[in-house]
Amino acid sequence: MLSNYEVLVLLREMDEKQREQAKIDPNVKFAESLKTIQFEVIQNLSSSQSPASTQTPEQMETTLTHLKKYNLTKSEKLQIINLRPQSIAELELIIEDCEDRFEMDTLREMVYIIGSNLPMPGKVVRRLESGDEFLDDESMTFIHYPMEQ
Repeated sequence: MLSNYEVLVLLREMDEKQREQAKIDPNVKFAESLKTIQFEVIQNLSSSQSPASTQTPEQMETTLTHLKKYNLTKSEKLQIINLRPQSIAELELIIEDCEDRFEMDTLREMVYIIGSNLPMPGKVVRRLESGDEFLDDESMTFIHYPMEQ
């Protein structure tokens, strides 16, 4: 299984290789339907609404490392990376038998981990000199649940 980010990277690489081939041999032809699908998927995954547009492999790895202790299935982890749930309600739609498997505090922890490690699509995070981060857009929908220590 591939994440949306991995699909985006793969399609961009394919597109670049096709462009290089076309420069070398202008007579080379690619299936129009394939080019259309590639273009539309790249556009969709690159949009400001797609989490894949702002993710990095390091962010995904950090998120998955932190989520490891919750014993999520591969498909649940993939959906979390692809959809970047911003609330407990969204997380409950992704995790099978969520109410039976996890307490509310655990779900809050997961939402916090996801929000802390994966950037929000369309939101610009800036780092202050103090090292603190803030969002340019104050209207974010992600709710930060304070972690109790």
